[in-house]
Amino acid sequence: MTATTREAVLTDAELLDASSLEGAALAEALAGLEPDIAAGSQGPVIKIVKGNPTDQDIAALVAVLSAAAAAAGDAVSDQRPPETWGAPTRMHRVRAPFSPYAFGNPVAPRPF
Repeated sequence: MTATTREAVLTDAELLDASSLEGAALAEALAGLEPDIAAGSQGPVIKIVKGNPTDQDIAALVAVLSAAAAAAGDAVSDQRPPETWGAPTRMHRVRAPFSPYAFGNPVAPRPF
């Protein structure tokens, strides 16, 4: 059993024990569980490794990153088929158009 599964089993067991509680004891048991769930689901958005930025620097960085994330989330759903008239894969032909074999042989040879 992995650590993640073991933690889920312990959390379920704690919730089963909390279901037998009533009133203030139930509220106290649930208050003890909520910070663990909230802390595990969200981490820091950014981590400053080096330097000493001001509050304005951090605010500008968060604004730029949130704008970039919002712009990346807007997906354009184009229902039209792709235009492939100029695709290089369609340019391959079976034989060259200007070769001796491009035109049929005449019945009589042409006089030069």
